[in-house]
Amino acid sequence: MRVFIAGVDGYLGWSLVLYLGARGHDVGGADLFLRREWVAEVGGQSATPIRRMTERLEAYRDNLRKNLVFRRGDLKDYNFVLNCLRAFEPDAIVHLGENPSAPYSMIDVEHCNFTHMNNLMGTLNILYAMKEACPKAHLVKLGTMGEYGTPNIPIPEGFFEIEYRGKKDYLPFPRQAGSWYHQTKVHDSNNIMMACRLWGIRVTDIMQGVVFGTRIDEMGSDERLLTRLDFDQCFGTAVNRYCC
Repeated sequence: MRVFIAGVDGYLGWSLVLYLGARGHDVGGADLFLRREWVAEVGGQSATPIRRMTERLEAYRDNLRKNLVFRRGDLKDYNFVLNCLRAFEPDAIVHLGENPSAPYSMIDVEHCNFTHMNNLMGTLNILYAMKEACPKAHLVKLGTMGEYGTPNIPIPEGFFEIEYRGKKDYLPFPRQAGSWYHQTKVHDSNNIMMACRLWGIRVTDIMQGVVFGTRIDEMGSDERLLTRLDFDQCFGTAVNRYCC
């Protein structure tokens, strides 16, 4: 399978590259290295030093005996996204290229606006580029359980049956985001549902919880293959911060 990963330089993106590559898949990816800049901006650094992409690509080639197709660019640039998908011709796309930090999005109006533009434009560009370049591909999009907030009832898998004034329907479960970041994920989910309805493309929107850990088996003993591990107040998840 040919898998294209948006956000390939990140905590999850780099780990997924290694996991898929070790199982024989052809992997490509794109990144603008913004996560590195964001963490530096808030005064943080990765607990596991991460190498430059040139070294990562070399280590990937040395350990897996194959090349990782990488392009540096901005997901907000539609032509860049379109050219990536046209050139790589993926069977599947994994979208991990968003700002993942609620605290970062809440700093001030500039960080709020940037988070919305970065996350929403990137997702919309991927959806439109899929329609144009690879409509049969399957997009896996990372959402978050934080879209739902904390309702006082069990949360269903995305949709639920509701009865109101004598009528029933099957509708998306209400979202109650708690930060501007989580609100971008809510908008992403709505845009994804609309794109699927309009164009018939296939997308899996995963409402995952906390992801944690320092490495996967495929990293072995080559330190060049390590992924990042943040423990600052903006980008370090609670469990990773506690472990650090």
